[in-house]
Amino acid sequence: MGEWRTSLILKTGATIIKTADIAIRRGLFQGDSLSPLWFCLALNPLSTLINEQKYGYILDKNRKIKITHQLYIDDLKLYASNEEQLEKMLEIVATFSETIRMEMGLDKCARLKVKRGKISENDSNIFNPNAIQNLGMDETYKYLGIQQALEIKNAEMKEAFSKKLFHRVNQVLKSKLNSKSLFLALNTWALPIMTYTFGVLTWSTTELQALDTKIRTILTKYGVHHPHSSVARLYLQRHLGGRGMLNLETSHNKSVIKLREYFMKQNLSFVRALRSLDVGCSPLRLSDSDFALPIRTQQNLQEEWKAKVLHGRYPNNLDNSNVKKKESLTYLKAGYLFPETEGRLLAIQDQVIPTRSYLKNIAGQQLTSDLCRKCKLGREHIQHVTSGCSILAPREYTDRHNQMAKVYHQAMALKLKLIKTKRKNHLYSPENVLENEEFKLYWDTTMVTDRPVANNRPDIVLLNKTEKSCEIIDITVPSDDNISRAYTEKITKYFDLSFELKEMYKLKKISIIPLVMSVNGLVEEHLVDNTKMLELDIYVVSSAQKEVILGTTRIVRRFFHSS
Repeated sequence: MGEWRTSLILKTGATIIKTADIAIRRGLFQGDSLSPLWFCLALNPLSTLINEQKYGYILDKNRKIKITHQLYIDDLKLYASNEEQLEKMLEIVATFSETIRMEMGLDKCARLKVKRGKISENDSNIFNPNAIQNLGMDETYKYLGIQQALEIKNAEMKEAFSKKLFHRVNQVLKSKLNSKSLFLALNTWALPIMTYTFGVLTWSTTELQALDTKIRTILTKYGVHHPHSSVARLYLQRHLGGRGMLNLETSHNKSVIKLREYFMKQNLSFVRALRSLDVGCSPLRLSDSDFALPIRTQQNLQEEWKAKVLHGRYPNNLDNSNVKKKESLTYLKAGYLFPETEGRLLAIQDQVIPTRSYLKNIAGQQLTSDLCRKCKLGREHIQHVTSGCSILAPREYTDRHNQMAKVYHQAMALKLKLIKTKRKNHLYSPENVLENEEFKLYWDTTMVTDRPVANNRPDIVLLNKTEKSCEIIDITVPSDDNISRAYTEKITKYFDLSFELKEMYKLKKISIIPLVMSVNGLVEEHLVDNTKMLELDIYVVSSAQKEVILGTTRIVRRFFHSS
């Protein structure tokens, strides 16, 4: 350390001020991964010195088990049978501290005298008057972040930690993070405020559930979570279709169970004595061998989500054999959506959007009609709004369809070197025909044939001049329930056209390639293979999915705002 140096640099406009070298004469670097180890190595002999004395508080007279101190980094708590012992133990600490050149923070120290299980007034002072404060009857001191005296002040500490938790949740929600980063921040910065107390403070199930409810209420306030969306899904991991937020009740129960397992496995006489003495003294209840807490597993959450009549339709469709589940959840795993947009999409998938059908049949409101406010032809449920309204079809559904189609068209044009630069999807405007020596790429063009064909305008047609082959590519965005039927219909729809084109251009090979993705982003089982058949990267599927789900949320938002 004698060689350690640093300097400070201050930039003010065009001027730079730099100090001379500053010698670091003592202390450890904050944030250096080696510093905690060095500190513990320096302080560890103190623990040995204290244990070598005959001082301490007797826990079990028969087994001669005593406790002398608790030491965590620089937080030290001494136990003595009387004040004379305590004075000698403090002398050891003071001498040791002086030897290693570490000053005691006397202003942060406190003394507590207990007689027959009750706090007693202290008459003597150790070292010198006012050196270490004596705790009064109603005073507390902080040890490892918890205010305590003879026992931990549960009520006060729970209120303080809860207040800090909600403050941090609000701070995270005010940020501009994307959805995945937001929930990661909640899990790693906000919620650990509470998990630190689990196993130390006594939390009831009712209190933990109330905290979880309050957090969901705050999420709703910021538009991140719909109040009627699936609660189980909020705590389900993202690769399973949820949002991955920690549940305080589950986290508490896991922490308590793990701490109990640790103490139950220890065979030290001191730990055995603690187990026998913990009769309702701590949340771990170590003397109760039958103590157990329920754990909601990810499987439990999935089953709870699927079991709901409305919420369960999406996860059950997700598990169908004609759906690629992993690819269908790419948007959740990537977490690129704004939290509010993701919350709205999940509310659509959970079918809790306030359509007329929902308000009349689920919410129980007295409506004269549940027919669609736009077309007046069908019941206004969420499937009708997202894929079944004849008024929305010409523009809204077509725009969403075209956004997906443009992803594939641009990817193909780039691969075939028909265009040179990639543009953002909303700025890309496909040419009706792109052509070079090898390929000819059509966009939404009527294909002229010798004999009339009913369906002669597919979304994309690729003609390979060299290999004398053709690919008819058509995109469709059906409802979740119609995803399998939509694929079959596309194959049948363009069969006559494929036959005419093959005859007309003397083609060796012609393929019909349907690209099907549902309004909620479910990836039809053939979509990944068909994308590979077009020799496109798999990321094209996720790009197309992004356009579809954004299109769906846009349609729903406009539907209600324009009514």
